[in-house]
Parts: sequence; structure tokens; C-alpha cells
Amino acid sequence: MAQPKDAAKAAIVEAAWRVVDRQGVVQLLAGVSLRDIADEIGISASTISYHFDGQEGLAWAMIESLVDARDLEPLRALTEVLRAEPGTVDASELVRAATQADWDELTRPESSTFERRLKRVLAATGSDADGERITARLRDGVWEEYLGPFAELLDVVCETQGWHFVEPFTSREISRVSMATAERLLHQSMLDPDAIRGDLLADSMVALFSAVLAPDTVRLSIDELESSMQVLEPHDGADPELIEWRRRVAEAAAPLFTGPANQVSLTDVATAAGVPVRAIRERFRGATEVAAVSAYRFLPELRVAVERRLSVDVHLALADYLCEIARLARIEPAVWGALGLERQRAALAAGPDVHDDVPLDLTVEAGLAALGIPVSDQERADLSRLVVDTALSYSLTRPTVAPHTVAALAMRLIPHEG
Repeated sequence: MAQPKDAAKAAIVEAAWRVVDRQGVVQLLAGVSLRDIADEIGISASTISYHFDGQEGLAWAMIESLVDARDLEPLRALTEVLRAEPGTVDASELVRAATQADWDELTRPESSTFERRLKRVLAATGSDADGERITARLRDGVWEEYLGPFAELLDVVCETQGWHFVEPFTSREISRVSMATAERLLHQSMLDPDAIRGDLLADSMVALFSAVLAPDTVRLSIDELESSMQVLEPHDGADPELIEWRRRVAEAAAPLFTGPANQVSLTDVATAAGVPVRAIRERFRGATEVAAVSAYRFLPELRVAVERRLSVDVHLALADYLCEIARLARIEPAVWGALGLERQRAALAAGPDVHDDVPLDLTVEAGLAALGIPVSDQERADLSRLVVDTALSYSLTRPTVAPHTVAALAMRLIPHEG
């Protein structure tokens, strides 16, 4: 229980803040007199001087009130629960729940008051001695005090769930980014409450963490992984000349497929590619297949997506690859929808196989081989096709699902060791 003297000081500090808020001064107590504050609660100015040794002492008490306003117990309690019961909550769901709880706390009316007052104190910082003291106190008391427990929570998440931060990121750096994102979104929300949806921060942080966290199960060297990716050439039984011809035609006809492929005729394709219609009919089953093969032009982008973080973790590289498939499918749905349809046809009927033209599965197969998952070659091929088809299906039929979420769903099909 607060002592009478402490209660009196707290009342004076709150009265000072109310006067500052009402008068709208820029730098804390600039333009505010002790008499103004004394009148706010019906005491004498000398009483304020007695408790705080004048205006400077009161200003520092106001700064300290901001430091004391931060409640870190929920964060520490969550860390202890996770440490005591490891593995009971999925990492992404934990990030979502913790971020949402933080946002709900930040958007309370009391928190908005805190933010406005904090900005007034920041305006008092500068190059002089007092400004440097204020800067140091805010850094240590407001940000560092919160940064430490938040980084500790992330470390415990990694420790208990078998994850690690992708180099060069650290838990402390990501904590800073998370805090900064929350602060800026809060400022926008204070100006325009309808502009920021309630779960935007949580969605953003789940996306961020999916990009900077990777499982500990496998860490292979870049040489091993690059060696495993050498299988990304067409199947041995495929005719390289035929594949190249089909690709050239499909690339020339690609601009035709801005809408459903069945609205494009083979005559249109022949005209665009500058080849006889008969040749098109002999080497394509229809315009849908031409549209599907035209997706091959995206293979360089997909290859880059895989190789971007191969040196860090193969799981992460495959997740980037699937995310890129989902992203590209959103950009040109007619082409990727045709590819998905042709992949299904190829699995059920004999004939030209679009997998030779657009070998999406082989990339996943190489990754699974690098992971050393104990399955037969045929099982690995089937699993690779299932993973890619899942990414294609979700990205095309569920347009509201974010690409990184599509990738995460597809990655769940890949078994983990242990």
C-alpha cells in the first residue's frame, strides 16, 4: 500500500501531466508554472516544492512515472510458463498470441495517454546535459527494460521448440524491430483508428518470424546443398530439343494468357509464336498446356528463391521456394492455374508431361534428399508433387491466404526427424 507521502507525490505528478496535456506544451513543463499545477488539485506551490525540490524535480518525477508505467509481469509470466511446459504451444501461435496481447494492451486508452506523454518527454531531449540524462533514462527505463524480457521470451521459444534465428538476426534485434513496428502502427492508429485492423500487428509478426526463424533439425553446408540441387535438370527420358521447342512457343504465347486459357485458340498460339498451327497441334494437347508450359519462364526466379538462404537452412530455402510459387500464382493466376490443371492430368493420363517443362517437383525432391528423410525415391517424388500441388492449390483457390501461410501449410507435409 502506498504511504501518504507517496500518494501525495503521485497525485501531484498526475496533476502536472493533466495540465501539460491540456495546455499542449511541447517540452514537458516549459510554459507551465508550479502555480498552474497547484491550482489543479487545490494545494500550494510551496507544497510541490517541498515534495519535489522545484520544477526540475517534478519534471524528473514525471519522467519516472512513465518508466514505472510499463508492466512487464505478463511478459515474464509467459516466459516462465513456456519454460516450464515446453512444446505445448506451436511457435507461430505463441508469437500470434503474444503479439495480439501486446497490441491489445497498447491500444487501451491508458496506453494512448502514455504514448502522448512519452512524446512530450522525448521533445525535451537534446545535446545539453539534461537532454542527455533524459535520453539515457528513457533508453534504459522504457526500451531496455522491455527489450530484455522480450528477447528472453524469444530465446526461450527457440530453446524449447528447437528453432534458431537465421543469421545475421538475433533475438535482441528482432525484439527491437517488433517494438518499433508496434509503436509506429500505434501512432497511426491514434490518428486514424479505422486505418489499422486489430490483427495487423499479429499477422505481420507471424510473417516476420517465419522468415527469420528456422528449425535446428538440419544445418547443412552450402556445398552439400548445392551438390544436391544438381538434379534439377529435366528427366533423363525427356527429349531436350522438344522441351526447348515447347518452351520457346509457350514463352512467345505467354502474353495471350491474361484470362482463361480456354479462350485462346491454337491458331492464336501459332500466330504469336510464328510457327505452323499443325506443329502446335502435334506437340501440345491444347491451349491450356501452352499456358502451363509458359510458367517455365519463372524458373530463374524460383531458383533464386531457393538459393537465397540455402547456406542457412534447407527447410527455410524450401519455404522460400513455396512462398514464391504462391506469390507468382497470385500475379498470373491464369498461367499457374493452367499449370496446376496440367499437373493433375499428367498424374492421371499418359502423354506429354508438363513436369519436364516446368520441373517444380525436382527442386523439392532435391531439398528432401538433402534433408536425408528416410523414404524411397518414389515416395520422395510423390511427396514432392504433393507439397508443390498443395502450394498451388491453396494459392489459387484461397486468395485471402497470405503466400507465407501457404508455404507454411505445404511445409507441414514434410516429415521432421525425431
